Amino acid sequence: MALLPINKYFVFNSELKPVEEFVPSENEGGVYEVIRVMSGVPLFLDDHLSRFNTSAKIAGKTILFTPQQVKQYLENLIEHNRIVEGNILLSCKTNLKAFFIAHKYPTEDEYKTGVKCGILEAERNNPNAKLFQTSVRKKANQLIKENRFYEVLLVDHLGKITEGSRSNLFFIKGDKIITPPPNKVLLGITRQKTLLCAQKLGFNVLEEEVLYNNVDSFDAVFITGTSPKILPVRDIGEVSFNTENRILRSLMNEFDIIIKEYIKNA
Repeated sequence: MALLPINKYFVFNSELKPVEEFVPSENEGGVYEVIRVMSGVPLFLDDHLSRFNTSAKIAGKTILFTPQQVKQYLENLIEHNRIVEGNILLSCKTNLKAFFIAHKYPTEDEYKTGVKCGILEAERNNPNAKLFQTSVRKKANQLIKENRFYEVLLVDHLGKITEGSRSNLFFIKGDKIITPPPNKVLLGITRQKTLLCAQKLGFNVLEEEVLYNNVDSFDAVFITGTSPKILPVRDIGEVSFNTENRILRSLMNEFDIIIKEYIKNA
């Protein structure tokens, strides 16, 4: 799966180069991060770089640069492209690459009324590593395009919902928040921050497996990710959920506060 940069410059190992010199390559098996830039600040950068290195270790990849060096390369990328809002793809299969990619954030209406999600029977290899896995991505993209889903949720061979194709999942039932266990999913940065928000607000979070056949027993569902932040799910297939759930809305508000504080202190 070859991805192309937008804007003027990209990072290749330790160098900043014009996009005209970019050579597309196959990324299958490489590790990557998508980092959101808001107000010129790369959000939760230390967390992303830590996971980047963890993914590399799991996948047997070698990152030839320290987190501090990578941080400097990304800051140079933002500065020279003069970008205030956007997404950076940081990747390594053999060489370190970083560049801005096209992005699409949820609309105000989607945050208000929620989004529709579908189901894909698929499992990711090495779920704790953020790896390019072309086959799952292609199937997910096809379902999303054909059915106008915002996201598709992965269901394993045991009928358990694990995560979204590019997001983590949370379910609300009464006063409890349930999310699939950490060994079954990618440990998303927004997932981590959502757990901190829940702890701060005094909500009870359980890390438990969720059967797809039981999805209609939940009051509310939401996905988390770099681009969507915390986003209500309106429907999964034919099952609908309450997008105005009190716990959900409290978490959304608290997460936005965390982002504002992070930008302020950057």
